Amino acid sequence: MAVAGQVGSAYWPGCSPAREKYVARFRSLISAMSMRKQGARAKYLGIPLSTLSNYWTGRRVPSAVTLGAIYDAVRRTAAAVPDQLEHLERLRKSAARRNTRPVSPWESSDICAAQQMSATPSTPSAQPASGECSRSGADPAQRPARDRRSSENGKAVETVRALCAAQSAGDRRGVIGIAWSANKALTHEELSLAAADLYTSGHSALGEALLLGGRERGHEETMRLAITLIRADLPIQAELVLRAALPRGGGGQPE
Repeated sequence: MAVAGQVGSAYWPGCSPAREKYVARFRSLISAMSMRKQGARAKYLGIPLSTLSNYWTGRRVPSAVTLGAIYDAVRRTAAAVPDQLEHLERLRKSAARRNTRPVSPWESSDICAAQQMSATPSTPSAQPASGECSRSGADPAQRPARDRRSSENGKAVETVRALCAAQSAGDRRGVIGIAWSANKALTHEELSLAAADLYTSGHSALGEALLLGGRERGHEETMRLAITLIRADLPIQAELVLRAALPRGGGGQPE
C-alpha cells in the first residue's frame, strides 16, 4: 500500500488489534487524496508531516475534531472517500482507548507532580523561557512587564509538563481534564505560549487538545484567542480554534 513519498508502512509496535483496524481505514482515507506524496498531503491537511506519519503508523490517534477536519479536507480533493465519517469515528474511539501498559516509576512521579500543579496556584518558573533574558541590571520600570511575562511563561511551562506527563502515562482522561482546566485558568497569552511550546516540540496532538479544551467558550473569547494565536505566529492553530467554534451543520465543519 506504500506510495511514492510514503513515510512508513509498518504499524507502530504498540498498536492493539483495534488500532490496527482503524489505521488500515485511515490509510485508505489518506490514500484517496489526489496528491501521492505524504509531504504534499500533510501540507494540504495543515498538519506537520511528522504528525501525519504518526497517524499513518498508529503511533498516535487524532482527536475526533482533527479526524473530522481531515475527513472534510480529503473529500475536497478526492473523487470518492472509502468510508463514512461515522464509521471512521467508531473505529477511532476503539483505537484511542487508554493504553494499559505499566507506568514506570519516573512517569508515576511526573503524574503526581502534574496533579499537584493542577491543584495549586501556579508560580513563575525559575527557568526563563525562550526569548527571556535574566539581566539583573534591567531598568526597574521594565520589571512589571517582565514579571508578567515570567508568570505567563511559568504557567505555560507547568501546563505543558502536566499534559506531557498525562500523555506519557496513557491517561487520556487526564489530558482532557488538564486541557479543560487550563482553558479556565490561563489567559489567552498563556494558552498561546503553552500551545506554541507543544507544537514546536512535536506534541501537536497535545497542542490540539489544549486549544480545543475550551470549546464552550463564547464567540468573543474565541476571536480573542484566535487573534492572540495569529500574533504568536500560529495561524493554523487559530484556524483550528475558529473552525471548532462553528456549528456542526455549518458546511460540514467539525464541532
